[in-house]
Amino acid sequence: MSFATEQVALLQDAYRKVVSGQAVRLGERQLTRADANWISTELDKWMRRANAEQVTSAGGTAGVAIADFSGCRR
Repeated sequence: MSFATEQVALLQDAYRKVVSGQAVRLGERQLTRADANWISTELDKWMRRANAEQVTSAGGTAGVAIADFSGCRR
């Protein structure tokens, strides 16, 4: 499991607990329902990183397209 996928799992668990009214400690930070928007934003960021890691580990490119103009007309 990569660091990004660990963060996704951690943030998903924290989001579930916070939405249900529990407080969660994430590192040195105490998270409450007021932090649900921050957790959601961080979760989106880490999900993009985890998805990019999965794509690159499968041999693809993570959202990068390289244009090839070698066949252009003059």
